[in-house]
Amino acid sequence: MDVGEFPSTFMAKIDVSVPSRAKCVVLGAGAWGTAVAIHLAARGQRVTLVPRDEAHARRMLAENGNMEYVPGIHFPKNLQISSDFAVVRDCHIAFFACPSAGIVEFCQRVRAAFSQTDSSPKPFLVTLCKGLVPDLLRLPLSIVRETLPAFPCGVLSGPTHALDVAQGLPTAAVLAAGAPAEMVQWAQAAINAPNFRVYMSTDTTGVELGGCLKNPYAIGIGLAAGINYGDNGRAALLTRMMAELVRIGVALGGAKETFYGLSGLGDLFATANGRWSRNRMFGERVGRGEFPEMIIQSQKSVVEGYGSAKHFYKICREKDLCTPILDEIYTILYENGRADCAFQKFMSSAPEWE
Repeated sequence: MDVGEFPSTFMAKIDVSVPSRAKCVVLGAGAWGTAVAIHLAARGQRVTLVPRDEAHARRMLAENGNMEYVPGIHFPKNLQISSDFAVVRDCHIAFFACPSAGIVEFCQRVRAAFSQTDSSPKPFLVTLCKGLVPDLLRLPLSIVRETLPAFPCGVLSGPTHALDVAQGLPTAAVLAAGAPAEMVQWAQAAINAPNFRVYMSTDTTGVELGGCLKNPYAIGIGLAAGINYGDNGRAALLTRMMAELVRIGVALGGAKETFYGLSGLGDLFATANGRWSRNRMFGERVGRGEFPEMIIQSQKSVVEGYGSAKHFYKICREKDLCTPILDEIYTILYENGRADCAFQKFMSSAPEWE
């Protein structure tokens, strides 16, 4: 697993001025990408939202919104729509708003937009992905660094329900990057708003891992709900999950304190408890007796935790980590285990020494 460098974390105040209207491009027009674009436009930035195909762009133009993913929200007047990835050539910040499985394609399309002899300043690239890259078992930012080495880059993560953000409800997230501090602070200030607080970190590994690891555990809370665990059981299970998440994250190179912040504890709590959570609802359906593969095949939206459970299970077995809760989630999802039986093991098998 390629996790790259992982310096210690830090927080910083916003003390860098930004242009009154920064140029931002959001690549990918699912719920989260659309919400980020709406937020940036409401913030006063010049924003272009770029879906993966032209047909989706035409629908959004006709609807003045993205009703398939963010129903009932119309676009601000300063939000532009384009189907051409080449718009990244003329922006300050570009956001990769795709499932982790799409990050390789998105990086290749951005690289194709820039000529090899182009010496103009490169935009700051920010990934919004929350999952390991399938097959490669790598964090998305490592793919960005490898494919686009001349570009400064970072990751934005945290408990960020897309509809909350699109509606302007209070939200907080963490922006992690190893780019020059002035550039990261500039990007922080461009995103930051009274209703969307952005904190800073240099622990890109920890922030990415927090956003990836919380998904299979959110499925686990959904499984528990599906078999009628009460509040006590779910609270106890969530507490043990957090201990296990930290143990895995530290073993894979993240800083322990990162996982007790927005991209670990905060995102786990939101995704495990939100009725909007795809991972939580997927787990509930499996807990009620539906087959995981049939659920995945029947819906368009991506359940990142389904693949992440398998990927992290493999990584943890290779590293001989103690992960009884993740092991049971994997068994239920991939080895035809029964949730009503397997979940009784969780409390008794979880280590008592943490």
